[in-house]
Amino acid sequence: MDAEDPVIASYDVFLTDSQISRYVFQYPDRDCGERNKRNTGGPYAESTGQKPLVLRQKPKTGLVEIDVPINTSPDSYDFNKGHKYGEAMSESRVLKGGGAFGLAGGFNPNAASARGVKLEGEEGGEEVSSSVLEAMAGKSKTQTILRTQTLAGRIKEPYDGEPLYMLGAFRGSRESFFSPVSAVVQLRPQLHHLDAMEETSKARAMRGRKDTEEEAAVREPEARPVDVKVKPAEGGESVVSGNIELLKNMQEERWESLEWVDADTEDAWATYENYMIHNEPETLPQLKSAIDGESYLDAMSAPRVDPAHPEMTGWAMKQNRKKKDEAAE
Repeated sequence: MDAEDPVIASYDVFLTDSQISRYVFQYPDRDCGERNKRNTGGPYAESTGQKPLVLRQKPKTGLVEIDVPINTSPDSYDFNKGHKYGEAMSESRVLKGGGAFGLAGGFNPNAASARGVKLEGEEGGEEVSSSVLEAMAGKSKTQTILRTQTLAGRIKEPYDGEPLYMLGAFRGSRESFFSPVSAVVQLRPQLHHLDAMEETSKARAMRGRKDTEEEAAVREPEARPVDVKVKPAEGGESVVSGNIELLKNMQEERWESLEWVDADTEDAWATYENYMIHNEPETLPQLKSAIDGESYLDAMSAPRVDPAHPEMTGWAMKQNRKKKDEAAE
Protein backbone atom coordinates (compact mmCIF):
# COMPACT_ATOMS: atom_id res chain seq x y z
CA MET A 1 0.00 0.00 0.00
CA ASP A 2 1.30 3.44 -0.94
CA ALA A 3 1.70 5.51 2.23
CA GLU A 4 1.14 8.75 0.30
CA ASP A 5 -2.12 7.49 -1.25
CA PRO A 6 -3.86 5.32 1.36
CA VAL A 7 -7.19 3.54 0.86
CA ILE A 8 -9.73 5.50 2.87
CA ALA A 9 -12.86 3.42 2.07
CA SER A 10 -13.88 0.17 0.39
CA TYR A 11 -17.32 -0.83 -0.88
CA ASP A 12 -19.13 -3.95 -1.95
CA VAL A 13 -20.29 -3.33 -5.53
CA PHE A 14 -23.66 -4.66 -6.74
CA LEU A 15 -25.23 -4.44 -10.20
CA THR A 16 -28.99 -3.94 -10.42
CA ASP A 17 -31.11 -5.44 -13.21
CA SER A 18 -32.61 -3.56 -16.16
CA GLN A 19 -36.34 -4.03 -15.61
CA ILE A 20 -37.03 -0.36 -16.40
CA SER A 21 -35.58 2.31 -18.66
CA ARG A 22 -33.44 4.90 -16.94
CA TYR A 23 -32.81 8.22 -18.68
CA VAL A 24 -30.50 11.00 -17.57
CA PHE A 25 -31.84 14.44 -18.52
CA GLN A 26 -29.19 17.12 -18.92
CA TYR A 27 -29.89 20.85 -19.21
CA PRO A 28 -26.84 22.49 -20.89
CA ASP A 29 -28.36 25.99 -20.66
CA ARG A 30 -29.25 25.70 -16.97
CA ASP A 31 -27.03 26.74 -14.07
CA CYS A 32 -26.45 23.77 -11.79
CA GLY A 33 -25.83 25.87 -8.67
CA GLU A 34 -28.17 27.75 -6.39
CA ARG A 35 -30.85 30.10 -7.67
CA ASN A 36 -29.43 33.47 -8.71
CA LYS A 37 -30.81 36.99 -8.53
CA ARG A 38 -33.18 36.29 -11.42
CA ASN A 39 -34.58 33.29 -9.57
CA THR A 40 -33.17 30.81 -12.09
CA GLY A 41 -30.75 27.95 -11.70
CA GLY A 42 -30.78 24.68 -9.83
CA PRO A 43 -32.89 21.66 -10.75
CA TYR A 44 -36.33 21.83 -12.34
CA ALA A 45 -38.20 20.80 -9.20
CA GLU A 46 -40.81 21.88 -6.69
CA SER A 47 -38.06 23.21 -4.44
CA THR A 48 -37.05 25.82 -7.05
CA GLY A 49 -40.62 26.67 -8.06
CA GLN A 50 -40.12 25.22 -11.54
CA LYS A 51 -41.43 21.68 -11.37
CA PRO A 52 -42.16 20.47 -14.95
CA LEU A 53 -45.87 20.53 -15.70
CA VAL A 54 -45.92 17.70 -18.23
CA LEU A 55 -43.59 15.38 -20.12
CA ARG A 56 -44.37 14.39 -23.71
CA GLN A 57 -42.68 11.56 -25.57
CA LYS A 58 -42.74 10.05 -29.04
CA PRO A 59 -41.34 6.56 -28.29
CA LYS A 60 -40.65 5.43 -31.86
CA THR A 61 -38.68 8.50 -32.94
CA GLY A 62 -37.32 9.24 -29.46
CA LEU A 63 -38.52 12.85 -29.14
CA VAL A 64 -38.98 14.24 -25.62
CA GLU A 65 -40.48 17.56 -24.52
CA ILE A 66 -41.15 19.00 -21.07
CA ASP A 67 -43.02 22.18 -20.18
CA VAL A 68 -41.61 24.16 -17.27
CA PRO A 69 -43.16 27.27 -15.68
CA ILE A 70 -41.57 30.66 -16.34
CA ASN A 71 -40.83 33.07 -13.52
CA THR A 72 -43.26 35.94 -14.19
CA SER A 73 -42.21 38.23 -11.36
CA PRO A 74 -42.03 41.91 -12.50
CA ASP A 75 -38.27 42.18 -11.92
CA SER A 76 -37.47 39.44 -14.46
CA TYR A 77 -40.42 39.29 -16.90
CA ASP A 78 -41.45 41.58 -19.77
CA PHE A 79 -45.25 41.51 -19.69
CA ASN A 80 -45.62 43.27 -23.06
CA LYS A 81 -43.60 40.59 -24.85
CA GLY A 82 -45.16 37.88 -22.71
CA HIS A 83 -48.62 39.03 -23.78
CA LYS A 84 -47.60 39.17 -27.45
CA TYR A 85 -46.11 35.67 -27.43
CA GLY A 86 -48.95 34.28 -25.32
CA GLU A 87 -51.55 35.50 -27.80
CA ALA A 88 -49.60 34.01 -30.69
CA MET A 89 -49.50 30.62 -28.95
CA SER A 90 -53.22 30.73 -28.17
CA GLU A 91 -54.11 31.69 -31.76
CA SER A 92 -51.84 29.13 -33.42
CA ARG A 93 -53.92 26.77 -35.54
CA VAL A 94 -51.01 24.33 -35.70
CA LEU A 95 -51.02 23.86 -31.92
CA LYS A 96 -54.83 23.78 -31.75
CA GLY A 97 -54.87 21.12 -34.45
CA GLY A 98 -52.57 18.83 -32.49
CA GLY A 99 -49.45 19.76 -34.45
CA ALA A 100 -46.02 20.87 -33.26
CA PHE A 101 -43.26 23.26 -34.18
CA GLY A 102 -39.58 22.58 -34.66
CA LEU A 103 -38.15 19.08 -34.88
CA ALA A 104 -41.29 17.42 -33.48
CA GLY A 105 -43.29 18.94 -36.35
CA GLY A 106 -40.79 17.82 -38.97
CA PHE A 107 -39.69 21.47 -39.35
CA ASN A 108 -42.99 22.06 -41.13
CA PRO A 109 -44.98 24.66 -39.17
CA ASN A 110 -47.83 24.66 -41.66
CA ALA A 111 -48.80 21.01 -41.18
CA ALA A 112 -50.57 19.58 -38.17
CA SER A 113 -49.73 16.24 -36.67
CA ALA A 114 -51.40 13.18 -38.17
CA ARG A 115 -52.81 12.13 -34.82
CA GLY A 116 -56.21 13.41 -35.85
CA VAL A 117 -56.83 15.88 -33.02
CA LYS A 118 -59.63 18.35 -33.72
CA LEU A 119 -61.18 21.23 -31.86
CA GLU A 120 -64.42 19.61 -30.83
CA GLY A 121 -67.21 20.18 -28.36
CA GLU A 122 -67.64 17.92 -25.38
CA GLU A 123 -70.71 16.16 -26.75
CA GLY A 124 -71.61 17.16 -30.29
CA GLY A 125 -68.15 16.82 -31.79
CA GLU A 126 -68.66 19.78 -34.14
CA GLU A 127 -65.68 21.73 -35.36
CA VAL A 128 -65.21 25.15 -33.78
CA SER A 129 -66.03 28.00 -36.14
CA SER A 130 -63.66 30.84 -36.96
CA SER A 131 -65.79 33.30 -34.97
CA VAL A 132 -65.37 31.17 -31.88
CA LEU A 133 -61.64 31.02 -32.45
CA GLU A 134 -61.51 34.79 -32.66
CA ALA A 135 -63.50 35.07 -29.44
CA MET A 136 -61.08 32.67 -27.75
CA ALA A 137 -58.22 35.00 -28.65
CA GLY A 138 -59.90 38.00 -26.98
CA LYS A 139 -58.65 37.26 -23.48
CA SER A 140 -57.05 39.54 -20.92
CA LYS A 141 -53.31 39.88 -20.59
CA THR A 142 -53.22 37.77 -17.44
CA GLN A 143 -54.83 34.91 -19.34
CA THR A 144 -52.71 35.02 -22.49
CA ILE A 145 -49.21 35.80 -21.26
CA LEU A 146 -46.60 33.18 -21.99
CA ARG A 147 -46.26 31.22 -18.75
CA THR A 148 -44.37 28.08 -19.81
CA GLN A 149 -41.19 27.23 -21.66
CA THR A 150 -40.67 24.04 -23.64
CA LEU A 151 -37.45 22.06 -23.42
CA ALA A 152 -36.85 19.34 -26.01
CA GLY A 153 -34.36 16.65 -26.92
CA ARG A 154 -34.15 13.25 -28.54
CA ILE A 155 -33.41 9.77 -27.23
CA LYS A 156 -30.99 8.16 -29.68
CA GLU A 157 -30.63 4.46 -30.24
CA PRO A 158 -27.37 3.04 -28.79
CA TYR A 159 -24.68 1.90 -31.20
CA ASP A 160 -21.90 -0.66 -30.96
CA GLY A 161 -18.90 0.62 -29.06
CA GLU A 162 -20.85 3.36 -27.28
CA PRO A 163 -19.81 3.89 -23.63
CA LEU A 164 -22.13 2.35 -21.06
CA TYR A 165 -23.08 4.83 -18.36
CA MET A 166 -24.17 3.74 -14.89
CA LEU A 167 -26.08 5.42 -12.08
CA GLY A 168 -24.59 4.90 -8.62
CA ALA A 169 -26.44 4.68 -5.31
CA PHE A 170 -25.00 4.08 -1.86
CA ARG A 171 -26.53 2.42 1.19
CA GLY A 172 -24.83 2.39 4.54
CA SER A 173 -21.07 2.59 4.71
CA ARG A 174 -20.11 -0.41 2.54
CA GLU A 175 -22.73 -1.03 -0.17
CA SER A 176 -22.80 0.62 -3.60
CA PHE A 177 -25.29 -0.19 -6.37
CA PHE A 178 -24.85 0.54 -10.07
CA SER A 179 -27.72 0.62 -12.59
CA PRO A 180 -27.35 0.87 -16.40
CA VAL A 181 -28.47 4.10 -18.08
CA SER A 182 -30.69 3.63 -21.13
CA ALA A 183 -29.76 7.00 -22.67
CA VAL A 184 -28.47 10.47 -21.87
CA VAL A 185 -30.80 13.17 -23.23
CA GLN A 186 -29.88 16.84 -23.49
CA LEU A 187 -32.95 19.09 -23.24
CA ARG A 188 -32.65 22.60 -24.64
CA PRO A 189 -35.11 25.53 -24.75
CA GLN A 190 -37.32 25.67 -27.83
CA LEU A 191 -38.55 28.81 -29.61
CA HIS A 192 -42.10 27.66 -30.32
CA HIS A 193 -43.45 31.12 -29.42
CA LEU A 194 -41.45 32.65 -32.30
CA ASP A 195 -42.77 30.01 -34.70
CA ALA A 196 -46.29 30.80 -33.52
CA MET A 197 -45.67 34.52 -34.09
CA GLU A 198 -44.53 33.84 -37.65
CA GLU A 199 -47.51 31.58 -38.30
CA THR A 200 -50.09 34.10 -37.06
CA SER A 201 -48.40 36.95 -38.96
CA LYS A 202 -48.55 34.98 -42.20
CA ALA A 203 -52.18 34.06 -41.52
CA ARG A 204 -53.16 37.72 -41.09
CA ALA A 205 -51.31 38.66 -44.27
CA MET A 206 -53.05 35.87 -46.18
CA ARG A 207 -56.47 37.02 -44.99
CA GLY A 208 -55.64 40.56 -46.12
CA ARG A 209 -54.72 39.37 -49.61
CA LYS A 210 -57.60 36.93 -49.93
CA ASP A 211 -59.77 39.14 -52.13
CA THR A 212 -56.86 40.02 -54.39
CA GLU A 213 -55.91 36.39 -54.83
CA GLU A 214 -59.49 35.43 -55.70
CA GLU A 215 -59.62 38.08 -58.40
CA ALA A 216 -56.29 36.92 -59.80
CA ALA A 217 -57.52 33.32 -59.88
CA VAL A 218 -60.42 34.31 -62.17
CA ARG A 219 -58.05 35.72 -64.75
CA GLU A 220 -56.82 33.46 -67.51
CA PRO A 221 -53.41 32.10 -66.57
CA GLU A 222 -50.46 33.07 -68.69
CA ALA A 223 -48.89 30.26 -70.72
CA ARG A 224 -45.24 29.69 -69.78
CA PRO A 225 -42.77 27.06 -70.96
CA VAL A 226 -41.72 24.43 -68.42
CA ASP A 227 -38.09 23.34 -68.40
CA VAL A 228 -37.64 19.93 -66.76
CA LYS A 229 -34.15 18.81 -65.77
CA VAL A 230 -33.21 15.39 -64.44
CA LYS A 231 -30.14 15.24 -62.22
CA PRO A 232 -28.08 12.05 -62.03
CA ALA A 233 -28.38 9.98 -58.88
CA GLU A 234 -25.71 10.58 -56.26
CA GLY A 235 -24.63 8.64 -53.20
CA GLY A 236 -25.82 11.37 -50.85
CA GLU A 237 -29.43 11.07 -51.97
CA SER A 238 -30.00 7.97 -49.82
CA VAL A 239 -28.97 9.95 -46.73
CA VAL A 240 -31.29 12.82 -47.66
CA SER A 241 -34.12 10.37 -48.27
CA GLY A 242 -33.55 8.80 -44.86
CA ASN A 243 -33.63 12.21 -43.15
CA ILE A 244 -36.85 13.13 -44.93
CA GLU A 245 -38.44 9.86 -43.83
CA LEU A 246 -37.33 10.46 -40.23
CA LEU A 247 -38.81 13.97 -40.21
CA LYS A 248 -42.04 12.59 -41.66
CA ASN A 249 -42.22 9.96 -38.91
CA MET A 250 -41.54 12.61 -36.27
CA GLN A 251 -44.38 14.72 -37.58
CA GLU A 252 -46.89 11.87 -37.81
CA GLU A 253 -46.18 10.05 -34.53
CA ARG A 254 -48.53 10.75 -31.66
CA TRP A 255 -47.38 12.38 -28.44
CA GLU A 256 -47.69 10.34 -25.26
CA SER A 257 -48.11 12.45 -22.12
CA LEU A 258 -46.52 11.31 -18.86
CA GLU A 259 -46.90 12.68 -15.36
CA TRP A 260 -43.82 14.27 -13.80
CA VAL A 261 -43.24 13.11 -10.22
CA ASP A 262 -41.12 15.43 -8.11
CA ALA A 263 -37.93 13.98 -6.64
CA ASP A 264 -38.92 14.78 -3.05
CA THR A 265 -42.22 12.87 -3.07
CA GLU A 266 -42.90 9.50 -1.47
CA ASP A 267 -43.61 7.93 -4.88
CA ALA A 268 -40.19 9.02 -6.17
CA TRP A 269 -38.40 7.59 -3.13
CA ALA A 270 -40.35 4.33 -3.42
CA THR A 271 -39.25 3.98 -7.06
CA TYR A 272 -35.69 4.75 -6.03
CA GLU A 273 -35.72 2.02 -3.39
CA ASN A 274 -37.26 -0.56 -5.76
CA TYR A 275 -35.18 0.01 -8.88
CA MET A 276 -31.91 1.64 -7.80
CA ILE A 277 -31.09 -0.56 -4.80
CA HIS A 278 -31.24 -4.34 -4.46
CA ASN A 279 -32.99 -5.18 -1.19
CA GLU A 280 -31.50 -8.69 -0.95
CA PRO A 281 -27.88 -8.38 -2.12
CA GLU A 282 -26.88 -11.63 -0.42
CA THR A 283 -28.92 -13.57 -3.01
CA LEU A 284 -27.03 -12.12 -5.98
CA PRO A 285 -24.49 -14.33 -7.79
CA GLN A 286 -20.81 -13.55 -7.34
CA LEU A 287 -19.13 -12.04 -10.38
CA LYS A 288 -15.97 -13.80 -11.53
CA SER A 289 -13.28 -12.42 -13.80
CA ALA A 290 -12.83 -14.19 -17.13
CA ILE A 291 -9.08 -13.42 -17.23
CA ASP A 292 -6.32 -13.20 -14.66
CA GLY A 293 -4.35 -10.09 -13.79
CA GLU A 294 -1.42 -10.84 -16.08
CA SER A 295 -3.66 -11.50 -19.09
CA TYR A 296 -5.46 -8.23 -18.43
CA LEU A 297 -2.16 -6.35 -18.42
CA ASP A 298 -1.10 -8.05 -21.66
CA ALA A 299 -4.39 -7.08 -23.31
CA MET A 300 -4.15 -3.40 -22.43
CA SER A 301 -0.35 -2.94 -22.72
CA ALA A 302 2.00 -2.65 -25.66
CA PRO A 303 3.77 -5.92 -26.73
CA ARG A 304 6.65 -6.72 -24.41
CA VAL A 305 10.06 -7.71 -25.81
CA ASP A 306 12.67 -9.81 -23.95
CA PRO A 307 16.10 -8.30 -24.75
CA ALA A 308 17.71 -11.73 -24.38
CA HIS A 309 15.24 -13.31 -26.80
CA PRO A 310 13.87 -10.60 -29.12
CA GLU A 311 12.13 -13.23 -31.24
CA MET A 312 9.88 -14.08 -28.30
CA THR A 313 7.15 -11.54 -27.73
CA GLY A 314 3.72 -11.55 -26.19
CA TRP A 315 2.24 -15.02 -25.70
CA ALA A 316 5.52 -16.87 -26.43
CA MET A 317 7.43 -14.86 -23.85
CA LYS A 318 4.76 -15.48 -21.26
CA GLN A 319 4.81 -19.22 -21.89
CA ASN A 320 8.61 -19.27 -21.57
CA ARG A 321 8.44 -17.42 -18.26
CA LYS A 322 5.74 -19.80 -17.04
CA LYS A 323 7.98 -22.80 -17.76
CA LYS A 324 10.85 -21.22 -15.84
CA ASP A 325 8.59 -20.58 -12.85
CA GLU A 326 7.36 -24.19 -12.87
CA ALA A 327 10.95 -25.50 -13.07
CA ALA A 328 11.99 -23.34 -10.13
CA GLU A 329 9.21 -24.79 -7.99
